[in-house]
Amino acid sequence: MEDYNGIAISKNDKEFVMAFDNFVNGKMQSATNTGKALATIHRYLQSQAFKVCVAYIRQLAVNYHNGYYDERNETAARRAAMMYDTLMNGDEIYDPEYKELKDKSV
Repeated sequence: MEDYNGIAISKNDKEFVMAFDNFVNGKMQSATNTGKALATIHRYLQSQAFKVCVAYIRQLAVNYHNGYYDERNETAARRAAMMYDTLMNGDEIYDPEYKELKDKSV
């Protein structure tokens, strides 16, 4: 396992995070077109990519409920919390750990 900002992560996962960070930080031309293009990858890979997307949204939501954001990412964190909460309230996701964390932060 490798370390990335205090998180134990596999070498391959760390390489992806670093490449994505680099891509978003100056190489991306259009988030919309990138999203459209990603939606054309193999259907199984779409499912796997969506799992990463939901995990990212969940972590931003956790950060929001813990107050771990600033003015640069407050909107993203707040919207992520709204999205994840909607999935939880609609019984689309079962995540008792998140519910407990959210209940403590209210």
